[in-house]
Amino acid sequence: MTPTHLHTFFNHYRDAFNRLDGDAVADLWHSPSGITDTAAPEAGESRPANATGPSALEGGTARLTWWPQDAAMRANMHALCDVYRAAGFAHAQFEWIGCVPMGANHAFVHLRWTVHRADGTLLQQFSTGYQLLRTVPGWRVILAVAYSENIREMSHVKPQGGPTGPHD
Repeated sequence: MTPTHLHTFFNHYRDAFNRLDGDAVADLWHSPSGITDTAAPEAGESRPANATGPSALEGGTARLTWWPQDAAMRANMHALCDVYRAAGFAHAQFEWIGCVPMGANHAFVHLRWTVHRADGTLLQQFSTGYQLLRTVPGWRVILAVAYSENIREMSHVKPQGGPTGPHD
């Protein structure tokens, strides 16, 4: 495994999102797989007084969404592409922050994403970590740590990915 292989993987991942092709995005995820992000606060909860950053704006706590089967993960990727489309998404690009190789078949990659609307304005910038697993067909995301993306900020469209909305 070399960082070049992983750059190539994420170029394909970015290209799938740039086409808003939910199936192509899902094809780059393992089944089962999941995502961890920040849940919205429960009714009556307030954000901690010392909280800062995008996750603090949510006021919630970390959560794990696990897709034990391909269909649930695939539906989420379609819903995420729908949210991007409704927000006027045009293209995304990534900056390589770092990589931690873990033997020949595992790696953790940290990326910073910049997402633009069709009119050229910034839709959002966020960072995500990806736990990757090398499989027979190639590298696949097994877990994403979406610690700074804010789907609600991207669009006024209510996400349709399930009870908690789509995840990236």
